[in-house]
Amino acid sequence: MGKRISSKEAKDLFDNWTSRSGPGGAVERAGFKDSYETWFSIKELKEYLQYLEDNISTEQNPGLRIYFGSYGDIPGPKNKINTVFLAPTKEEDLEGIVENSNDYTLDAYNSGGTKWPPDPYNS
Repeated sequence: MGKRISSKEAKDLFDNWTSRSGPGGAVERAGFKDSYETWFSIKELKEYLQYLEDNISTEQNPGLRIYFGSYGDIPGPKNKINTVFLAPTKEEDLEGIVENSNDYTLDAYNSGGTKWPPDPYNS
């Protein structure tokens, strides 16, 4: 389960990510520009969470899974830029094992924004 972490822990996670994949990392060495952050407003996240609560019963423990994705080769500023999207989940009993499974009957969510250049996490 998730938990709150300190700014220092967040900075360490960010530094670990960018040292592998961020500026000067594998993505740039492969010839691509990239982002390493996405921004969502509290209002839009609350609306999406309400959508999940309205469509997945409390007994099914609604949640979300965060996936990394990429826009691929498309025209415009998001060309070959990474992103994240949120996928709805619910608990299901799969042969006696309770798991949080993706609910593909509901829409995933991706309208986050980013700054360019990306905004580094500096605690």
